Amino acid sequence: MNQYSETFLDHYRRPRNLGDLVDSDAVAIVHNEICGDVLRVAIAVEPDTEAERRRIIAIRFKAYGCAATIAVASVISEMVVGTRVADIDRIDDDDVVAALDGLPAGRIHAVVLGRAALREAIAQLS
Repeated sequence: MNQYSETFLDHYRRPRNLGDLVDSDAVAIVHNEICGDVLRVAIAVEPDTEAERRRIIAIRFKAYGCAATIAVASVISEMVVGTRVADIDRIDDDDVVAALDGLPAGRIHAVVLGRAALREAIAQLS
């Protein structure tokens, strides 16, 4: 029996929003000191709107690490496009795990890394 869901495997094998974002508003690079995974996230937000009302209009990532880091970054990238920057913190670990139809407990570090990269990029917008 496979420990990963079909949704997880799909995001790992065919990651969404992989690559560079030329006209990004913020870029964050985070490292997991324990496993060595590195995640780079670039976001673009709506221009000319009030800060608290801006929405993420594009996101791209590069992941250097395990399958979980790639799949998590992919699913997070799909979850946040169109979301108001002010609402990003409402997405929690359980939401990401649910979007992947489950994740082994030993791979939750990838969710922590993915959310940290997104938060760091958003912090740069201020």
